[in-house]
Amino acid sequence: MKIRFIIALAILIAALGWYGRQRNQLTRLHDEVGRLNHELAHARIPLQRDTIHDSIEVVTQTVVEVAPRQLVDALAADERLIKDLKLRVRQLEAMQTTTLETSDSVPAQYRQTDSCFYYHDQWADLTLQLKDTTFYYNIRDSLSTLVYREYRHRFLWWRWGTKGYKVKIVNFNPHARVTYNRYIKAGN
Repeated sequence: MKIRFIIALAILIAALGWYGRQRNQLTRLHDEVGRLNHELAHARIPLQRDTIHDSIEVVTQTVVEVAPRQLVDALAADERLIKDLKLRVRQLEAMQTTTLETSDSVPAQYRQTDSCFYYHDQWADLTLQLKDTTFYYNIRDSLSTLVYREYRHRFLWWRWGTKGYKVKIVNFNPHARVTYNRYIKAGN
């Protein structure tokens, strides 16, 4: 009877050891799949473009939600910025990075009095001084970013459940264009 008990105990210990190793491998694979899904999501997220009021560009993009422990990996590129701001990654709820590109050609006017070319509108001031070949410029931009929830279910005027989140960026400068956006939100 003792020998059967010892054999059963040895088999149980071996099975628990095997189960523990399998569970650790499965956890590592799950974390790796989550990381790869996150990278794939960033690679695939296209910017959907629309226009309101004939010249104001609106860009829409899906929000990437990551587990709080994966937020550290997602923000690895921005780690220096977070340190410079004296914050910790665990403090962050979400982070957004937007890149703009401003370009246009405008007709400059020549001022005889101070021999310079200049241009001015609501979004830009450009001046080229011919005396000392100095080029002055001042570009202004205005963005509004809205993060909103997409409802999973709708019936008449009732909406419930959360399908996901999206970001809308309204760019008020008609000369600028949003070229890149990334919004990472810590999920539950």
